[in-house]
Amino acid sequence: MENITFSQIERKDLPLYEEVKAKGKDYVSYGKDNLFPQYIWDLYLRSAVLQSIVNGTGDYVIGEKMLYNSMLEPNARSINKEGEYLDDVIKQITSDYLIFGGFAIQIMFNKMGGVAELYALDFQRIRVNEDLTKVYYSDSWGKWGTKALEYDIFDGKSRKGTSIFYFKGHITRGVYPIPKYNGALAAVETSTEISKFHLNNILNNFAASAVISFNNGVPEEDVKKEIEKDIKNKFSGSENAGRFILSFNQSKENATTIERLSSDDFDKKFEALQKSTTKDIFIAWRATPALFGLNPENNGFSKQEFLEAFELYNKTMVSPIQDDLTRCFDKIYQTEKSITFVPFKLETEEVAQ
Repeated sequence: MENITFSQIERKDLPLYEEVKAKGKDYVSYGKDNLFPQYIWDLYLRSAVLQSIVNGTGDYVIGEKMLYNSMLEPNARSINKEGEYLDDVIKQITSDYLIFGGFAIQIMFNKMGGVAELYALDFQRIRVNEDLTKVYYSDSWGKWGTKALEYDIFDGKSRKGTSIFYFKGHITRGVYPIPKYNGALAAVETSTEISKFHLNNILNNFAASAVISFNNGVPEEDVKKEIEKDIKNKFSGSENAGRFILSFNQSKENATTIERLSSDDFDKKFEALQKSTTKDIFIAWRATPALFGLNPENNGFSKQEFLEAFELYNKTMVSPIQDDLTRCFDKIYQTEKSITFVPFKLETEEVAQ
């Protein structure tokens, strides 16, 4: 009788956007385990495609530079005690807007009701209550006994002490924002796993490439482990990167056989899957890959097509974000047209013909 141990394929359930009002908690849980934004941040750090789109879109939003009206300009180069410029705060909340779908700004008012300081808060550390009147800030969500700082949410009226300008985007129906690419989270996760596959394929050939059968009886577990260890030491490692399956059998004339396994063209299948997932990610952003350094395959991309693609993306994605940011600071400073974004001047001469 053969004695073979097969590995079980682990099922991975992705964290989902959901809001849970837990008993005894003042805040609404952001995800089932209250760690959905932490998952989003980790995904951003692991995905080259997502980083490229987020960072590139952020550059498009900021543009060549930002100009401020008379209400903001006097303090634009010293917006808080950490020495940050107003530009720094806007860049930080723009990144949060693109990654999480929302952002938060801590506002400190002076005795006259004017803005004394502004700080961009790390959005993954933010939780809110069901009525959207309170913000809770903690560095350790998910840990037992978490203690959070509590602040009032800025309502546009009270201008005393400290409050939080909380922006949750336009597509949510709850208290937390939904990332613009929420429908492509599985595709983003898949793309990162494909990168892992290729890395492991280089390091140790990832999939098993041979079956080594011992047909002279089934030894004890400690003997099996010793045999496996000896074979690994002999044939594995970075210079002999193949993996193998050991099979211990009662008989077959007491012979040891070695059988090669076909690769099943996993690399080609994963290459096709990589293209599909990348396409899904760009669709979720309504973006053209060429705008982020990924040139189309097997066809040209003219200067006119590039300009049209940028114009469309600017109209459907970039400009609405700029408008949201401007309205945010209009409310904080009680003014109009607080920010003017000077757009990029595209160097189109180098676009592929």
